[in-house]
Amino acid sequence: MQGKMVVAHNESFDRNVLYHTMESYGLNYSDLQIKSRWECTVKIFRKKGNFKVNLAACCARYDIPLDHHNALSDARACAKLYLIHKMPLFN
Repeated sequence: MQGKMVVAHNESFDRNVLYHTMESYGLNYSDLQIKSRWECTVKIFRKKGNFKVNLAACCARYDIPLDHHNALSDARACAKLYLIHKMPLFN
């Protein structure tokens, strides 16, 4: 993940979990502490004026399939939300 952008739906939560997980395995987290490396889809969709910004609500709004709380499904959904934001023609 060195030098890569990290996209998360709830960045503060995911950053905290990732930090503690990497710390417990003795992995270097310093590169991920750079705030500009993180994109948060909650913040993105909140700025767009969406009132409900939880993952399920955002996915429903854009007709994105979601098996909520399944890690792979959540990650794919978050990626699709980010792509919709970055490339409006993707939607």
